[in-house]
Amino acid sequence: MQSFRNSHNNRTGKRISVFLLLLFSFVYVSSANSLGKEEHWYRLNIENLITIETHYGPVTIALEPDLGPQHVARFRNLIKEGFYGDRYFYRVVDGFVAQGGSNETHEVTPKTSLLKAEFTVPLKEAAMVVEHNDPFAPATGFYHGFPVGIDKSRREMWALHCPGTVAFARDNEKDTGSTEFYIVIGQAPRHLDRNMSVVGRVVAGMPALQNLPRGDNDKSGFIESPPAESKIVSTYIGAAKDVKTSDTQNAAPFYLQLPTHSEYKKRIELGKNLESPFFHDKVYAPRPIDVCYYTTKATQTPW
Repeated sequence: MQSFRNSHNNRTGKRISVFLLLLFSFVYVSSANSLGKEEHWYRLNIENLITIETHYGPVTIALEPDLGPQHVARFRNLIKEGFYGDRYFYRVVDGFVAQGGSNETHEVTPKTSLLKAEFTVPLKEAAMVVEHNDPFAPATGFYHGFPVGIDKSRREMWALHCPGTVAFARDNEKDTGSTEFYIVIGQAPRHLDRNMSVVGRVVAGMPALQNLPRGDNDKSGFIESPPAESKIVSTYIGAAKDVKTSDTQNAAPFYLQLPTHSEYKKRIELGKNLESPFFHDKVYAPRPIDVCYYTTKATQTPW
């Protein structure tokens, strides 16, 4: 805001009045923006936040039941029951995924039975298109801040395999997911889209996953004897800095940015048009947007 300074006494009063009017307007607009700051953010339910404590720190994951209701319910229940505690990330492929769980050593019970695949779900009205003619989908965008593929003609949507995506592992048969999960820690393996049951995305703690010991590539990344550094120390419902109790009322919420946010719009416009002093060759601009690269942000302090 500009400050006003004038030695001419006759105009001082008017200048002060204008200054106060501008100041009042600024405060009013700031207050209005503050009141509406959550408009372009999706507030996550505390029950849809889980944390996995690792040797290298906590990893907090946001779940989205609308993308795979049965798998999300299973994952949440296993987390609550402590199924993954003292187990390991036993398959870690550099630039691809970190897979954890029991490595099929658990007893099969109704709570760990095989699940029907949930590769796609009916298209929801809240799904927002960001880009058309994606290499792997008619359109891509976000649903509640989760990256999705969108096919309006088929009325379908599905979660994308972007960095940080969390999904259930399975055998060759599609209805064989049960307890094992993986997290994308490298580039987006989009060839898996529409072929795996996705439950959510990492919202905090990716560096901890990046530090996990890697497996032998000749053995598809499997680690025969996982070391202590591969251990899943504990799991619980809620964000990493929350008090680990059943009191969810005082838990700090997480928010996922929506593509309607002005900051996100600026980012994708830059990506499309290369409007920055850094870029010199703009022959192929405007370019399409890869939503896995231009994903929406996650925060506990929306702005």
